[in-house]
Amino acid sequence: MTLLGTYEDGDYRAEFGTLVVRGFWPAGVGGTGELRHLNLPLLAEDAFAAGAKSDVARAGAGWVLGTAAPHAHVRLEAYDAPPGNGAAGWSDVLETPFLTSRGEVGLAHACGGVSPWNMKLAKPGLHRLRVLRRRTSDGHRWLLQFWPVTGSPGAPRFLARSRPAAGTDRPGHGDKRYGPLAMDVLSVALWSPGRHTRAALAERLLATPEQVREALRYLTRRGMLRVGGADTGPASTIALVPQRSRPPDGGAPPAARPWQTAAR
Repeated sequence: MTLLGTYEDGDYRAEFGTLVVRGFWPAGVGGTGELRHLNLPLLAEDAFAAGAKSDVARAGAGWVLGTAAPHAHVRLEAYDAPPGNGAAGWSDVLETPFLTSRGEVGLAHACGGVSPWNMKLAKPGLHRLRVLRRRTSDGHRWLLQFWPVTGSPGAPRFLARSRPAAGTDRPGHGDKRYGPLAMDVLSVALWSPGRHTRAALAERLLATPEQVREALRYLTRRGMLRVGGADTGPASTIALVPQRSRPPDGGAPPAARPWQTAAR
């Protein structure tokens, strides 16, 4: 394992509470080989722009979006192989796939501003990204580590959470408290479409099967996900199929398919 390059900004200003890192992936380009099963248009940055934010971060084809304090210290690192597990001292840790066709990334801002400096990665294509975050006295400190991978992308996985996966229920909030977890579930479905169990999703996202069930309901109500199969319990197999919540022409959202869920 070799550290190939770094980029650091000790005074990053997160617009609209969002940390933005961008690579590049051409619009409309599909996947081949081990990526052929992915719906890459749904991994575009704007595919679910109207959805809730993850509590920590999500990544896709050419983008990373993190939920950040207004002021942040951000460090990017590029490796040629998985770095050692340096998660000690970090409150939130997750790993996720990331795609770039140019083999470089750079800090950006929600309103479109970009850093004049880009960090070169080991090569273009599929990478694994480890996102580490912790609170500081004046905001957040972030470390984002990129390394190339071959084969099928592994689904996102949380290694540490600083707070529960679903917020505390408050009057008037309805199911919105499940929004951040729902976006994490959606990320798993986007990178690893097909069959899952609620128990396995809960283990992967450091949540409970009950929280995952409500997150799935959140997504199906909004037409962002189709769930196939009857959920008879946390160990039952269900199929997850992501879909756009609203067609590009601005028409009505697709009707969500009925989904039978277990009470437990």
